[in-house]
Amino acid sequence: IEERRSVRDYTDTPLTLEELSFLLWCTQGVCELYPSVTLRTVPSAGARHALETYLLVNNVRELPPGLYYFKATAHALTELTLESTVAEAVAESCLGQNFIRTAAVNFIWTAVPYRMCWRYGERGYRYLHLDAGHACQNLYLAARAVTCGVCAIGAYHDAYLNEIMGLDGLKQFVIYLAAVGKVR
Repeated sequence: IEERRSVRDYTDTPLTLEELSFLLWCTQGVCELYPSVTLRTVPSAGARHALETYLLVNNVRELPPGLYYFKATAHALTELTLESTVAEAVAESCLGQNFIRTAAVNFIWTAVPYRMCWRYGERGYRYLHLDAGHACQNLYLAARAVTCGVCAIGAYHDAYLNEIMGLDGLKQFVIYLAAVGKVR
């Protein structure tokens, strides 16, 4: 914890699928699955788990660069697009932060407010942000175990990034991002 720092400079060493799998488990891993709730490796208000995880992959062994969706309950990735322009578009939507292009992978968390707000009303929007912080902090801490650095990203053009992700910005929207790569 004392060594936690934001890292924006990464080597060109790829992550392995096992390392990526570990980071995904640490940030959204399902520990127990019940008919109406999941218990995960990160806390969530009322166990609502209103976050979804997407990955912008740049440099992971055996995984083509592109945009992927992580289905937590199956611990599986679904390919969304392998268009070569997606990384450039995401970096541009994040105010041109170049380390997004050089990171091995970028976690993109989206929020589905209905999952939280049906129970907590407007206050649910606060809990969405807290949940995103929990997931990102777990990523920071877990990344050290696989010799990676992380940089959380809160600076982005909401409408542009939601459009890139194919989200409407109301029923689902980007809430937080984090770049991950091997450290020098």
